[in-house]
Amino acid sequence: MHVLPIGLPALLSGMVALEAAKLKLQLNASVSGLLREAMSRFDVTCHARLQFDARGAFRSVTASLERTSLEDVEAQISWETFGLLRYRLEEQVVAAYLDHAVERRLKRGRELAHLGDEALEALRLRCHSRIGSDRLSTSHLQEAFLGRLADAEVAERQRDSSKHRRLQAIEQAKPLRELLELERADAERDGGGHTDIIGCNHYGVASKAPEETRKIYDYRAYHAERREGFPLFDIWGEPWPKRGRRKRTAVDSQEVAKTP
Repeated sequence: MHVLPIGLPALLSGMVALEAAKLKLQLNASVSGLLREAMSRFDVTCHARLQFDARGAFRSVTASLERTSLEDVEAQISWETFGLLRYRLEEQVVAAYLDHAVERRLKRGRELAHLGDEALEALRLRCHSRIGSDRLSTSHLQEAFLGRLADAEVAERQRDSSKHRRLQAIEQAKPLRELLELERADAERDGGGHTDIIGCNHYGVASKAPEETRKIYDYRAYHAERREGFPLFDIWGEPWPKRGRRKRTAVDSQEVAKTP
């Protein structure tokens, strides 16, 4: 079981690295050298903010030691080393990005509404929604997003147990399931068996997923690595115009799927 793909903006990792460097300099300057080593072993609260334009496209990420907006996401960071600070900041920024992606996907339809309660619970057990990898492989990202989407579906059912609303949600999500079938067909035409993709993109956290799902993840990883994007969908899992990838331009370069 899987859902439409999700990707990260190509520039997100570099933006996080820049913000992490700024935070490290601020923290180093805030205490004396004698206290720095001891204090750096304790977590510090910072605030990150993901910014999107009017069309919903990702624009930038900023981080600060002080809250600057109600839209800021609180993040706990370790600053003993720059590498550790960057990693902790990135995993929490990516988690916030996935939460935003779930909200965006639910507006299009509840992809998991057709699953029975037992199947949905099994999916939640399989997919860890947390981000905890120092290398965000394609399969890791898909599974984390799927786990969050399953949690959101459970919350929707608890919020309104109406059978009629559930049937409406299933019907509304039908176009999304049809798009998933298009991707499956494209993957079959693609031939599969991409043994040359980066090793961390092979299954990993998706090792417990059905074989068909693993094949789709390989297909997504291959195209994300080779072409920096999915063939039929953008980073939100939404179709490219006319079911084909649009030409890459400087304007939408941030919208290309990221592969570590």
